Amino acid sequence: MNISFIYMASGYGSRFGSNKLCAMLDGRPLYRHGLECLLAAAGELREKDGFDVRLILVSQYRDILEDGNGLGLETVYNGSSSQGITASLRLGTEAAGEDADILLFFVADQPYMKGSTVASFVRGFAGCGFGIGCVESGGRRGNPAAFSRRYRKELLALMGDRGGSVIMKAHPEDVWTMEVPAGELKDIDVQEDLER
Repeated sequence: MNISFIYMASGYGSRFGSNKLCAMLDGRPLYRHGLECLLAAAGELREKDGFDVRLILVSQYRDILEDGNGLGLETVYNGSSSQGITASLRLGTEAAGEDADILLFFVADQPYMKGSTVASFVRGFAGCGFGIGCVESGGRRGNPAAFSRRYRKELLALMGDRGGSVIMKAHPEDVWTMEVPAGELKDIDVQEDLER
């Protein structure tokens, strides 16, 4: 099973007031929390399940890309971040290539997700028979989201700032979800979220 984890760290943080991805949370930049979650999940899936997992970091920020290089990740510069999240989705999908069985997308402002949760989600999605998957809590869907390779062309064709939810809405019968604790879906949108 070939899986590409695509970590999207290109947001402007307009509601936050500055580049929130580099804001400090518990002694580390915000983006590092999600990145370390994915590294832990990838390690678990490789060791326990024998999955072939690639980690691809997409960002417009050079310092984040350099950090990713230092961690041994594949990095992709996003020079089109003004187009919204779909630019990261498309770049990550292109970088993953046609051999990826599963494309898993994760956002960089969701610091409380656990690596073990992501690993459980990937295992569940790999065996569910559906083509699209996402986590949810109490009916509220969130990230990560996963797509089988049969949705590659649709991912590459996305436009605007609506993300993969457009594809989920177009194929509701093919969406599998996994319930997770609400706290793991919390994201950081404004300064007050960090202070809480």
